[in-house]
Amino acid sequence: MRKIPFVAVFWTFALALPFTIFALAGVAYVDLHFSEITQAITALERQTSVTGRGWMAELSARLPELEGMLVGMIVILTIYLFVRKPAQAVNIKKK
Repeated sequence: MRKIPFVAVFWTFALALPFTIFALAGVAYVDLHFSEITQAITALERQTSVTGRGWMAELSARLPELEGMLVGMIVILTIYLFVRKPAQAVNIKKK
């Protein structure tokens, strides 16, 4: 019985530590090179659009997709809320 908590803790650390180290390295890189990243994004914006017209055209073309995803998420969450309540009632009756 004592082996189960040890295995759970071991695998939690084994999975969490590499991702934590990767995240800290990413934050350090961004911190050191933030001004260069900002300049690159600004240069890209200047190359692709004049006063943001290109970005606005692209955004207006993608807006229906974004709205569809948002409506889909709202529908899924609404279904989840309605299904969750009866499932909780069934679990209470079983106890």
